[in-house]
Amino acid sequence: MNGELGLFVLNAVLMPGAVLRLHVFEDRYKALMADCLERQRPFGVVFDRLGREVGDELHPVAVGTTAHIRHLSRLSAGRLYVIASGHERFRIRRIVATQPFWLAQVGPLPEAPETSGVRDLLALASARFRDYVEALLARPLDDPNGLVLPEEASFASFVIADALQVAPRVKQALLEAEGAAQRLAAEVRLLESEIERLHRRPEPVRRHSPRPPGVRFSLN
Repeated sequence: MNGELGLFVLNAVLMPGAVLRLHVFEDRYKALMADCLERQRPFGVVFDRLGREVGDELHPVAVGTTAHIRHLSRLSAGRLYVIASGHERFRIRRIVATQPFWLAQVGPLPEAPETSGVRDLLALASARFRDYVEALLARPLDDPNGLVLPEEASFASFVIADALQVAPRVKQALLEAEGAAQRLAAEVRLLESEIERLHRRPEPVRRHSPRPPGVRFSLN
């Protein structure tokens, strides 16, 4: 993405390939959605440094992800329900306006070329990711071969980043990683730490088995 881009500032991080569901009620974001539909353009999703989503005191970070609207429903009182998909990373060069919605001049943020050891990192991250899901479920997977990551290292690293149940600031650091090798190495450390933490938690009393974290990945 290169040029002007309308921004949706969230207390969340959107990864390339992930699915985003939005309940839109602020006038500026309704105006942003209308502009995107009219001009058939994506919008940008950026994390707010202060963890806010509403109001005027927002402080968006410099790196975000473009989002393409896949579905929009009009609800009562002018509210909108939007389903969008993440595509490419971008870096904000400067904020152009904040009214009627946030608008920024942005440039692309390409992934660094894959290194020679990235395949080994991907294999290790895939194994740890499976262990992580089993730790979340507190039981083995019914189908150990059912949790398959994309073969392309960059895409796989974004799937893991999206599925990890960690703080948005941690996800933002993964989004900003230079490339798949750096992101996968960080994810292996995170996965191992989270697996250890989950194994130490008290055994919960459950009436129903939880579902594994959704892999909300799309190349469309």
